[in-house]
Amino acid sequence: MTTALVHFNHSFKHDLTTWPDMRTSRWKPNYGDMLVCAALLRQVDLGETVRVSFGATLDKPVSRALIRGSTYLHHKLDFDGANRTLDSIDAPLTIVGLGAQSPDSDISFLDGNEGAKSFISRLNERSTSISVRGSFTAAVVERLGGKNIRVTGCPSLFYTLECPAVSPNPDLATTRRRLGVSLHTGLRKSMYCAAPENAREAHVKAIRYGIDQCAALYLFEQGVMSEFDIADSKLPLAERNIAAREVLDRIGADDRITADELVNHMVSVRSIEEWLARASELDAIIGFRFHGNMVALLQGKPCYYYVYDSRIREFCELYQLPYQDVREDWSDPGAKLLEHDWGKTNAALKACHGEMLEFFRENNFENRMQVAA
Repeated sequence: MTTALVHFNHSFKHDLTTWPDMRTSRWKPNYGDMLVCAALLRQVDLGETVRVSFGATLDKPVSRALIRGSTYLHHKLDFDGANRTLDSIDAPLTIVGLGAQSPDSDISFLDGNEGAKSFISRLNERSTSISVRGSFTAAVVERLGGKNIRVTGCPSLFYTLECPAVSPNPDLATTRRRLGVSLHTGLRKSMYCAAPENAREAHVKAIRYGIDQCAALYLFEQGVMSEFDIADSKLPLAERNIAAREVLDRIGADDRITADELVNHMVSVRSIEEWLARASELDAIIGFRFHGNMVALLQGKPCYYYVYDSRIREFCELYQLPYQDVREDWSDPGAKLLEHDWGKTNAALKACHGEMLEFFRENNFENRMQVAA
C-alpha cells in the first residue's frame, strides 16, 4: 500500500525530525508544522509513501492520501492550487486536524469563498469523515458544506502515542519553578492577531516574570529571524545583542528587559526531539505559540496560553486549558497554573484521544497509538 503525504514538509537527519537551517533556507520553517508531521508519521501505519504539496500534482498511483491538517481555512490560501492537488490524487482523502483562522472567531468569515467551499466539497466526496481541531473550525466547515465532521484536536497532542495526563509539579508554587516561555514577538495586526500591541506587552510581562520569579527560564524562539539570531551561539555576541535590542524595541520593553537577559535565556532547537528534550527539563511552559506550549502538554506538563486569535482560543477551549486574552489585565501565571482544574483538562484530553482513535479507524488507517482500557 502506498500513501500520498499531502503538504508534509519535514526532513530527517540522523534519525531526527528536523527542518532547514533558518539562516540558509529559501523558506522559513514552521516548527509546529514539523511536530504535526512527526506525530502523524508515528501514529499510523503508512506503508510506502510519496509526497506532494498543495499546488503540485501527483503523477504516481497511490492507495490513499493523508493530508497534514493545518490552518488552511482562510482567505489567503490558494484554494485553486490545493484543489488541483486533490484532483490529481485518484484515491480516498484523509485530512487530520483541519483548522480555520480568524482574529475575532467569526464563523461566517468564509461564507462567500467559493474556493474554500470546493475544497470542503472534495473532502466530503472522498473522505469518510473530516477531522477538525475544535468547535470554531467545525462551525466554519459546516457552513462551507462539510459533513461527517469529527472534532479531534491536533494530532501533535498524541506524539508519544499515549494520551497525556497533566500533573503539576508542586515546585510551581515556589521560586524553584523552572519555566519556559514560547515567544511570538513578530505578531502584528492580521488574521493571526486581533490585538498586537497587547500581545507585545504581554511578552514583556511574561519574560520579566520568568526572570524575576523562576529558578530557570527558557525563552523558546520559534522561527522569527531576530529571535533565532539571539539564540545562535555561532554569531558574535555583539550581533546577538543587536538582535536582542531589535526584539526589545519591537515589543516595547522600554528598559524593563535588557539585551543581556534575552541573550542569556533564549533557546533555539534544531529538531523535534531536541525541542521535546528541552521542554522535559521544565515544570511548565507559558506563552504565545500553540505548539510552543504543546511540547510541554504532550509530556504531561501544564501550560498557560496568552490568546490573541481564534486558533489558540479554540484549542484552549477544546482541551480545557488555562488561558487569558492578551487584552485582559495581567495575572500571575504560576498562580493560574496551580488554581486550574487539571482533572477537567485530563478528561478533555482523553475525550480527544478517543475521537482521534475513532477517526483513524473509520478512515481505514491502522493505528499505532495506545488504546485506553
